[in-house]
Amino acid sequence: MHSIRKQVLVRVMGFLALTLLVMLLISYLKALHEIEEIFDAELAQTARLIGQIAMADGEGKGLPSTIAVPLDQSNKYKYEKFISYQVWHGDELVLKSSYAPDEALSTIAGFRDVTNGKQRWRVFGLHLANSDYRVYTSEDTVVREELSWYFALESLGVMFWAIPLFALIIAVTVERGLHPLRRLSAEVGNRNIHQLSPVLGNHIPKELVPLVKALNALLARLNAAISRERRFTADASHELRTPLSAIRLHSQLALRAGSLEESRQSLEKVIHAVDQSTHMVEQLLALARVSPENGTVELEEIDLVDLCRDLQELLSAAAAEKGIHVVQEYPVSALRPINSNHDLLHAILRNLLDNAIRYSPPGSQVRCTIIQDDAETILSIQDDGPGIPEDQLEQVRERFTRLAGQEVQGCGLGLSIVSQAAESIGAGLILKNRADGRSGLIASIVLPR
Repeated sequence: MHSIRKQVLVRVMGFLALTLLVMLLISYLKALHEIEEIFDAELAQTARLIGQIAMADGEGKGLPSTIAVPLDQSNKYKYEKFISYQVWHGDELVLKSSYAPDEALSTIAGFRDVTNGKQRWRVFGLHLANSDYRVYTSEDTVVREELSWYFALESLGVMFWAIPLFALIIAVTVERGLHPLRRLSAEVGNRNIHQLSPVLGNHIPKELVPLVKALNALLARLNAAISRERRFTADASHELRTPLSAIRLHSQLALRAGSLEESRQSLEKVIHAVDQSTHMVEQLLALARVSPENGTVELEEIDLVDLCRDLQELLSAAAAEKGIHVVQEYPVSALRPINSNHDLLHAILRNLLDNAIRYSPPGSQVRCTIIQDDAETILSIQDDGPGIPEDQLEQVRERFTRLAGQEVQGCGLGLSIVSQAAESIGAGLILKNRADGRSGLIASIVLPR
């Protein structure tokens, strides 16, 4: 597990150190450049001053052929420069410093660098206008280099104490900046499973607002899911209690039966109650599988013709038992495969077709149609049953909802399974009564392209 605090400190301090080093290098180069400019200006200034003195003596008549000016090393200051000079009149050296060579320091006007042994010298040449005088001044680069290193080391020293100071400031700032996150973590960590109320957004930095909103949305979904599961558990226990009680009652009657016929009748009722309980358990498991809380579903290419044939074969026994004829109407050659989830779509159509067979009278007809265009695919199942009152078409989608006065045995979960499965695959469920003057229900599933 990595630490945000550590990552921020390491990255910021790394970038800060790198920035300071770059600034140190730039400062050193700039200081070296400025020192070179200042010393070059002094060198040129000295040359012009010596040249003016030479010109003032009238073509050199007041100057001896060669003058050696001694250097007093005892009075030399720390940054005093060793400046040597030469004054040439034509090819004759008329004036020079004591430590200047007898050979010309340079042969050109302007600045140049020369090396004498291991020492580097900076030379400036001045050719006086309208005169044969040439003045050359030079100085060693020791002072320049010493000053450059002095400024560099000073900057480096500043950086060495600045980095720990910056590190302390950044650490304190990061620590204070992470305080709202720790407070939010503590608030969420102190909750138990029953505390699903939204997290308060008071004094929350705007950077944490998206996290708080997402967390509150998750808590709301979790609260809704737990509430639904509580209702579901309560309803399921209530609905299962009836067939289980019937199994126990008829089993006791079979034990106390005075004849085989009475025992057989009680056992038949036990089998019927077991079948009812089995159907309810299967529906409950199916409802759990198609619940939207199970996450995203995987889509695949589905051949609707094959799916419809499988469903018709699966429910053929139940239809044949009531003498119901299942008619399928769709253009086989023109149907395109669709992208959906096979298991959920199979559960949707199986429940709709099973309901149609259950509620249709014996000898009637169940019609399955598929209409497809560029935008959507509509699968409809029409029966000849009693239909659903208009004011209850939405209510029947809820779990364990059964209409009053129905004689068909059921558990009220079929349309709830269909509704949730349709929601999971992004389809729509449309329930409407037949409008052709006959009783019956038309259940349609609208699948987007």
